Amino acid sequence: MDDEITSESSSNPELESLKDTETSIWKLVKNLLSPKTMPHIVMISVLCVILHILASSDSLTNLASVMFIGLSIGYSVTAIGSRNERIRTWTIAESNELEIGGSKFMKSLKKFKICIFPLAVSSASVILIITLFGENGLIPQVYDLIPLFLGSLFVVWAAIQGISFSTWASSISAKSTKSKRSISNLKASTTFNGLVLITFSMVTVSIFQFFKDTSSSITDILLGNWVYLGLIIALYASTSAWTWKLRSLGENNQTLNSFSNRWSLICHLFLSWHILTIWRQNFMSPNPIEIFLEELLLMIFTVFMAIWSLTSKGYATKFKLLDEENALPWGLAFGYAYAGSVAMLTNVFDEITTVMTIGHTVVIITVIYVYRRVLMNVFSKHDDGILMRRLAAKVNPNTESKEEEHSETEEEKEVEVELDGEDSDDEDWQEDSDVDWEKESEDNTISSDVEWQETIEMD
Repeated sequence: MDDEITSESSSNPELESLKDTETSIWKLVKNLLSPKTMPHIVMISVLCVILHILASSDSLTNLASVMFIGLSIGYSVTAIGSRNERIRTWTIAESNELEIGGSKFMKSLKKFKICIFPLAVSSASVILIITLFGENGLIPQVYDLIPLFLGSLFVVWAAIQGISFSTWASSISAKSTKSKRSISNLKASTTFNGLVLITFSMVTVSIFQFFKDTSSSITDILLGNWVYLGLIIALYASTSAWTWKLRSLGENNQTLNSFSNRWSLICHLFLSWHILTIWRQNFMSPNPIEIFLEELLLMIFTVFMAIWSLTSKGYATKFKLLDEENALPWGLAFGYAYAGSVAMLTNVFDEITTVMTIGHTVVIITVIYVYRRVLMNVFSKHDDGILMRRLAAKVNPNTESKEEEHSETEEEKEVEVELDGEDSDDEDWQEDSDVDWEKESEDNTISSDVEWQETIEMD
């Protein structure tokens, strides 16, 4: 029966949808880093650094938060209006404009004219916010709450990072599934993935330990980071137990088995990196520049993942305002909001370590939730109904046959009873055994009361 099951069609709507998703991030990178839009990238890099410095001053924190929000609104409006041809020409440089003669400085300066429209909308947004909520505005009480509001959005951005990565990773896992290969035992595949995860965790923590102390030995690394390694093992064991019943459904299907193993490994490798980052920032005393560069790369990665998940095939249709053509302004809007949240939280907690610990924790929780949710979606939408029924029938394989035999017996009995009844009726109406033919019937006619004479006289 197992051979018959494995040979059945493994068509799955959810897996097919994940496979159809465009997973090439390089295409998106080329789109975002096109020379036609490069001034926008340069602008966000410069403005975020300046506003981050302003946010560190208590007297300018509120103003910096308003400017971050204004820039995010400006590029959001630009993204929405990019469907208009005129606005597109204002925000994207034409090829002939890039070849205009002149000095290199003037060429570079002219390129930045495509930033005028979003900056103008951003300036108008800042003026409107200050007019409404500034110290002398209509509702001045809200002004001091703006940094808190912007900082609280960091939790949302961290969740978006986890969801975006999971979207990309699930698509990669679906594309890499093998429909013609031997099915691995669930216990064996879980153990193998666990060994790969532990090896990866030990290698990465060893690298950072050598950065901290080049004289560290393997024993020093294990003793100094046993809590981190223990957390990795505990997390993997708990999530494996949590999803065991779901993943066991793939033991009899090559495609589901391949997807489940690959998806589990990618998710846990990503989780181990975030746990390592929390461990390093709190217990390994990394260099502040190292933390800054790491989190800067993480912010860029988050922005790219968020844009990709919304513009890739199969997901863009769910959000009609976003497509490949306006991916850049949406990404810049998200980038300004993300950078503003980090700047506000850093100022509130007076250090970036606490901020990033919160963010990484949110990412971990989000990925764990999405990890199981994706497995549920894939297995629940698997259209191989025979597979599911047979897996469920393994508890009592003879139940179905007994029920069929019992139902057939009952039907046969009912048919026999009906046939017997019909035969008896036919015989009864022909024999008329209950009729007394010699019994005189009562005369109820009109002539029953008339006295008839025996003779009739004739004149």
